[in-house]
Amino acid sequence: MKTPIKHYIWSWVRQIFLTSHFSNKDDLLSFIKSDGSPLVKLIKLVVITFSIWIIWRMRNYARFQNKIDVSRAISIIKDLTCLVGNSSQASMKNDMLDFNVIKFFGIDTRTSKFLHPLLVRWEFPSPGCVKINTDEASRGYPGLATCGGIFHGSMGEFIGAFSTFLEVQTAMVVEFYGVIHAMEETQKIGLTNVWFECDFALVCVVFTTMTNVPWIIRNWWNTCLNYCEKIKFRVTHIFREGNACADKLANLGFIHRESFRWYNRLPSSLFLEFFMNRYSLPMYHFC
Repeated sequence: MKTPIKHYIWSWVRQIFLTSHFSNKDDLLSFIKSDGSPLVKLIKLVVITFSIWIIWRMRNYARFQNKIDVSRAISIIKDLTCLVGNSSQASMKNDMLDFNVIKFFGIDTRTSKFLHPLLVRWEFPSPGCVKINTDEASRGYPGLATCGGIFHGSMGEFIGAFSTFLEVQTAMVVEFYGVIHAMEETQKIGLTNVWFECDFALVCVVFTTMTNVPWIIRNWWNTCLNYCEKIKFRVTHIFREGNACADKLANLGFIHRESFRWYNRLPSSLFLEFFMNRYSLPMYHFC
């Protein structure tokens, strides 16, 4: 009795990927979703898809033309997989398993970019200075947007925080809204020594070069600058990893949907990020 064509095909697939048998569709789906680089996952999906298709084709040949050419079937799967793999931009892991699979199908190797870690620490303000961190969150460009900010004392203690829901805006405008709201609260509190920090580099550039901001907020921005000139003020950039408290506050705006919400107490969802800042724990930004 001849061995069915599907046994040859699935045995070949198992040998390539060093995996167990496929007894049902759930096994196939688990195999495709299993750990691996983006390129190898793509190869798995393509091989499984074309294997199912070629088994169906070979069964038709066997029934209507009495011909079965397993080597030809496998060659077709390899050629089609090679074509799809070389047309994609997916990257591979830098290990031998990925390399062997990719070279087997004749796909060009493309190692993933090596990311360099940069140490990020949230720094304490000097005595008598209040540090303000702000951030934005948006869902679309333009889309629903929010901003938030947090005020820290010289010992890293919590002074206050805010979140604002801004309806539909662009991400760039929202970043400036965060600064404006922060400075308005600074005026209300009567602060005269402020360190402002955010993860949007353009804000820092505008502060230092006095470049014009989007017209929709230009009047508010000029008022903000006039106040900054009257106090001791500095502005710096920080990577997003060190600005996590402000990021979470911005996302709280989507929950509360209020035009402005002030927090006299630290929200419980910020405890971990606030703790990391308070104790100056290291974080890493990969670039």
